[in-house]
Amino acid sequence: MIAATNRDLRHLVEEGRFQDDLFYRLHVIPIAVPPLRERIHDIPMLTVHFIRKHAARCGKSIESIEEGVIASLMNHAWPGNVRELENTIERAVVLTTGSTLTCTAVTFESMSVRGTGMPSLNIRENVEWVERETIRRALAMSRVKQDAARLMGISPRALSYYLDKYRNVDESRVLV
Repeated sequence: MIAATNRDLRHLVEEGRFQDDLFYRLHVIPIAVPPLRERIHDIPMLTVHFIRKHAARCGKSIESIEEGVIASLMNHAWPGNVRELENTIERAVVLTTGSTLTCTAVTFESMSVRGTGMPSLNIRENVEWVERETIRRALAMSRVKQDAARLMGISPRALSYYLDKYRNVDESRVLV
């Protein structure tokens, strides 16, 4: 049996909110899978998989992905994890009229599971998420590093620091 949860079952057992005998039956070989936002390099492969799956289900033939779609997906925070990515791709497949999945078909639902918009209750994770998201948005609005820094209210040198700190932010499209 394989079971998955986003809850700390050990903590729930300690609180008496989860049966300890069931926990020990399930907890034979625990596998910790990091959230999608920490595995952004899985996004292209998952995207292709979900396109094939949902195109076949809808009877569509999607043969290519418009430039920028994958970068857009990799720049999203994915608070809903892989399920949110699959829903996003399914929606895009349904909305696609041609044989190419376009940027306009890929839309992100702004939904906060916790009501805060933050990916977790861990303050450090939230600060890092906000920093990365701010950088992504500024770079999406301006490919010129100096202009992106100005939009963020920081110096180009400070932006260079953040780009170095968060290497997973797509800076390949940034012009110096």
